[in-house]
Amino acid sequence: MVPWILVAALAALSACTSVTTVFEDIRREAEDVVADVPVPLPDGPPLIATVDVQAIPEPVPVREPIARRGNPESYQIAGVTHRVTPYRVGQIETGVGSWYGRKFHGQLTSSGEPYDMFQLTAAHKTMPIPAWVRVTNLDNQRSVILRVNDRGPFVGDRILDLSWAAAERLGYASQGTAPLQMEVLVVPEEDATLVASPLVPPRQAILQVAALSDQSRADQLASELSKLIDLAMASVRVEPNGTGLFRVQVLPATDERIIQSVEARLIAEGFQPTRLIAP
Repeated sequence: MVPWILVAALAALSACTSVTTVFEDIRREAEDVVADVPVPLPDGPPLIATVDVQAIPEPVPVREPIARRGNPESYQIAGVTHRVTPYRVGQIETGVGSWYGRKFHGQLTSSGEPYDMFQLTAAHKTMPIPAWVRVTNLDNQRSVILRVNDRGPFVGDRILDLSWAAAERLGYASQGTAPLQMEVLVVPEEDATLVASPLVPPRQAILQVAALSDQSRADQLASELSKLIDLAMASVRVEPNGTGLFRVQVLPATDERIIQSVEARLIAEGFQPTRLIAP
């Protein structure tokens, strides 16, 4: 398999002469570069449950603007087309619900916010996001208010995928699924005066461009990136990972519009950045 940074390097050859020189050198040392990809955990509850989910305050629904990410007219998963459909306040939906946990903890949700399995959130296939709903477990009549900020579940006819904390709160985390009823409380609006109200504070986004075994090459690439990017919008750094690799990363300001703009600029210049979030 060709190392992914070599693919990124070859795609960037048209960017400029100096960048071409950097990537020619990267190509020569590609055999010495190893993958810098974390091994995914299997899904499940937290390995150490340090949060009393019954003590988590129930969130208060607020009006929010429709998210810039996660609301296409339609999208495909495993060959199935899903269409984002307007929902009205008071609308009721009943069906099977599941939950997701540590495998996705810290990863970006469809709305661009980090997933936190200890927060009271949920995923829905077609509802505009973010939205607020009241979910009731029909087996025990427990209910909780959740913020919908992600897409899923994509298994059978399930209607909701709850965070681990939400499923634990409703009493079905140990069994995996339960019959749920969802009542829509607040739907997002096309109103530029509204402000998003995520349950998890925004964390620093990281656009990783390469992971190189030669620090001088990494420094040179970082220098070239600094010339391409408006440094008022993002900074560039070389971050050693402790195993002999030097990660070249771009850190945009914590604003989704700026993150997307910087990411688009990198792609336009021929790079293939991997989007991460700071721990």
